[in-house]
Amino acid sequence: MFSRVVRPTFKRFQSTQRTPSTAGRILLIGALLALGPAYYLIRPQKVEQKVETKPWQPKDKQNYAEYVIVGAGTAGYACLQAIREKQPDARVLMITDQDHVPYERPPLSKELWFGESKDLQFKDWQGKTKSIFYTPQSNFEVFELKQLESVLSKPSSKPLFLKNAQVNRIDTEQKMIMIGGKRIEYSKLLLATGGTPKKLGFMDKLPKEAKQKVTTFRTLDDYLNLKQVAQPGKTIAVIGGGFLGSELSTALAQKKGVNVIQVFPEKGNMSLIMPTYLSKWTMSRVQKEGVQVKSDSEVLGVTTAEDKLVLQLNDDQTVEADHVVVAVGLEPNTKLAKASGLEIDNVRGGIVVNAELEARSDVFAAGDVCSYHDIALGRRRVEHYDHAAESGRLAGLNMVGAKQPYTYQSMFWSNLGPEVSYEAVGLLDSKAQTVSIWAMKKGAQPGAKEEHGRGVVYYLDKEKRVNGVLLWNIPDHLDVARNVIKSKKVYNDPNDLSSIIRVHQ
Repeated sequence: MFSRVVRPTFKRFQSTQRTPSTAGRILLIGALLALGPAYYLIRPQKVEQKVETKPWQPKDKQNYAEYVIVGAGTAGYACLQAIREKQPDARVLMITDQDHVPYERPPLSKELWFGESKDLQFKDWQGKTKSIFYTPQSNFEVFELKQLESVLSKPSSKPLFLKNAQVNRIDTEQKMIMIGGKRIEYSKLLLATGGTPKKLGFMDKLPKEAKQKVTTFRTLDDYLNLKQVAQPGKTIAVIGGGFLGSELSTALAQKKGVNVIQVFPEKGNMSLIMPTYLSKWTMSRVQKEGVQVKSDSEVLGVTTAEDKLVLQLNDDQTVEADHVVVAVGLEPNTKLAKASGLEIDNVRGGIVVNAELEARSDVFAAGDVCSYHDIALGRRRVEHYDHAAESGRLAGLNMVGAKQPYTYQSMFWSNLGPEVSYEAVGLLDSKAQTVSIWAMKKGAQPGAKEEHGRGVVYYLDKEKRVNGVLLWNIPDHLDVARNVIKSKKVYNDPNDLSSIIRVHQ
């Protein structure tokens, strides 16, 4: 017999609560929907305290200038112009350690030496006669530090120009500069302090009388001094084979009866930026202008012999000269920035700025002294006129509220006699791979010696992108060159570069 399996039975749990009807459910949901928004109206609210930020106001209006520009070079003047364009009545104070109002620096090593220049006037590339001063001194309210309080305390429609003064420190929190024991408050500040020519070790070891005969070259006073020295029968030695050394040597050679000797350790003029073949050819043109060039030569020291200076060279040779000009580069003037706690670029030198050329809140930098980010080429510091003018102008616009990034690809140019005239943009490094395209002269036979009359040199990075362009006697193609750099196009085949800029006339 089979026994019956009895499965256990479980009683279902019965709730003691009444289950609401369908109508009750609808009423409950409606009540919740009605009371929900009301809860947010009657719940305790967090009290938020609003902090009102008042516009910054100077503590001492007697010692205040809305805009302060430290430096009176091209960048500083371009900044002043931009501010005055937007705010014609703006109170602008420009401070310089020099005695002169803003002037153009390029003519000091170029045009002023060619022909008879009078009253510091020269002919520009268009043949127009102009002064090296951007504007007459009468357009400024010029004064010295001892007059500071009296000048700042009275209104003036002119820009204020404090000469022969040096700023000691900037208090960026209090928006104040310290200068000679005095304080000046500002709303916006530009540092356009430029640079100082580098010196060679032997210069500090010379006797006092000999030191006066060894100078650097940067300012208007340097030009006026050298002009007095460059007299018939005199021998002037120029140390340095870069831009300034080469331009100055060529210019001095135009002075009748002046002997010029150029000394540098490289193999040719401009060898840090030009391919070797072009550097050597350029050196031959400089020699053709009357300069005695000593390449591969390093100055180890300088001694005196009667009223002459004797340069001791590394190859046991000597050079005698009445005067020596040292042109071996520029050191950015960052002493003030360092003393004020601003960030310094330890690789390139200069004051680190953002895209709007701002180093710290309401403190800007422009010109030779600023280290900026080039959107095409990375962080750079540039020591050329065009960059000084454009960066100074943009800094001025941003100081009055434009908030625009600096995206300009600046150019530079040089003239070394009638056969050497070039313009360039971007990074020019003789160590980089280059692609050169030259136009042969009419009637020239294959294999004939190249005269390099007209051509273009492209500088490529490791990825075969164009980083720099050198235009040799080819005007009006800078924008094309800028676009090539900006495009970041890869050129695996160098022949593809031949059609960008036509070298044949």
